Amino acid sequence: MTDNIQGFHIQGHEIAEQMFLDAYNSGRLHHAWLITGPRGIGKASLAHKMARFLLHNPPENDEGPGLFGDTLEKIPLTTLDTDPDSSINKIITASGHGGLAIVERQTNDKGKMRAEIIADDVRDLQKFFALTSLDGGWRIAIIDSADEMNRIAANALLKILEEPPKNVMLFLLAHAPGQLLPTVTSRCRKMRLSPLEVETVSEILARYYPELNDDEINGYAILSDGSPGYAISLVEHQGLDLYIQLLEILSTLPNLDVPLAHKLAGSLSLKKAEQKYALFGELLTSFISRMIRHTAALEKYETSPVKPVLTDELELMTQLGQRIPLDHWAKLWEKITDKMARVNLDHKQVILNILTLITQRLN
Repeated sequence: MTDNIQGFHIQGHEIAEQMFLDAYNSGRLHHAWLITGPRGIGKASLAHKMARFLLHNPPENDEGPGLFGDTLEKIPLTTLDTDPDSSINKIITASGHGGLAIVERQTNDKGKMRAEIIADDVRDLQKFFALTSLDGGWRIAIIDSADEMNRIAANALLKILEEPPKNVMLFLLAHAPGQLLPTVTSRCRKMRLSPLEVETVSEILARYYPELNDDEINGYAILSDGSPGYAISLVEHQGLDLYIQLLEILSTLPNLDVPLAHKLAGSLSLKKAEQKYALFGELLTSFISRMIRHTAALEKYETSPVKPVLTDELELMTQLGQRIPLDHWAKLWEKITDKMARVNLDHKQVILNILTLITQRLN
């Protein structure tokens, strides 16, 4: 998904792209944009696309009318797309463009990734903006993600937002914008990205993984919950196979197939299976969330909003949802999330405990 992150081949965010393009064409382009939405939905891809667009279209100077007093009318641009083979794009792709800076979490002195963006990272940005562009063009920064800034870093950013230098553009990405300082968000124009349609995610997966069949693509697209980035992560870690194994075990309830449960739990307890172990928790809580939505709709005699990944999946959801009240499933969701978050526990035992907990509620 490299070229997508770098700002090419973006799908599903046409409304957001048009919003930015309209602002540019109006001549009233805000200096800071807060781009929000779930992880993996394409916030970074869109920010990179807008950055590439601006670097291909430098700010107009304010020299006034021409020699004969005429002022050329600005021709509105109709797309944010840029030529991937342009010299500017090649420089950007090689991370060599002096007008673009990326602010993200860095490693500490021990070589470990910090949990947050610190003040020094933002202060470096202040120095970057203080420099004058050699060609009079844009100086652009992408903060990925802004909700990872600590309080001191956020206050340092606030100083930039309050008095932005000329021809500066800031793109702040945030998965949880509620964690940002109100004084920061109030100085940005908001752009919220919504989950993509299943069909759109399927098109993206088909382009990147032509070896997948239609059923696999559709399954991954549904499990992604509208996030192409998450869909690709699922493909890379064989998430659909893991989901099938999960449903096989759940289908044996209330008489849990213990050998099958031990086999799955054992495979996810290996050191090389760290990511799959975390994915198991995500898929299980996702199944419960979807099951609650499905069962709640049936209780109201409404059509289920849940699209099945596999045949008979909705039937399984109906059976489980009828055996345990929905509010109890919500509590189970919380307990499962809490257990999976405890990194110091034995992974095999955590999975077996979770499956046993669900079994006990069913009996």
